Amino acid sequence: MNRRVTRIDELARDIPPPRDLWPAIQQAIAAPAVEATSATNTRRRAAWMPAIGLAAGVALVAVGVLIGRNIAPEAVPVASTLQSSSNPESGSSSIRPAALRDAEYRKQRDQLIVEVQDRLQAMPEAERAKVAASLKTLQRSIQEIEAALGRDPANALLQELLVSSCQEEMRALTAVRDAGRQEI
Repeated sequence: MNRRVTRIDELARDIPPPRDLWPAIQQAIAAPAVEATSATNTRRRAAWMPAIGLAAGVALVAVGVLIGRNIAPEAVPVASTLQSSSNPESGSSSIRPAALRDAEYRKQRDQLIVEVQDRLQAMPEAERAKVAASLKTLQRSIQEIEAALGRDPANALLQELLVSSCQEEMRALTAVRDAGRQEI
């Protein structure tokens, strides 16, 4: 029965398959539907994850702010200028006590200012003007930060900036005081 076919119309029209293929086809069609359903659910859940994470973050920040407001100590008045620092009653802004504006700090600062004033008088005019301008800039910065803290006493960034500026002022005052001591 091996005959050679030369044209398409010579082919047999009805040849049954050697086995029934339908069950395998039906299973292959159904399997991706089940996988697609679980993949769709996974994708839907994954799409909501960033939003859920963001909502949780906002909730944590809100709780932190509420706790911070209830725990924060009361604000205390502070001196805002170099001249008024020796007179604690003249303070016009408010910050936390931990911001280096306690009595010991004022005492050390006032003592340094007296020593620096003496040292400035011994400096040449050009050098004295530069040093005085630098110290004045530092003092103006501290005053501006204190004024901003008076409006927003719970601002941690301003508090950190004030501490840093006060430390920088103390370093500058100490450097000016000690400038002539190496020569002796």
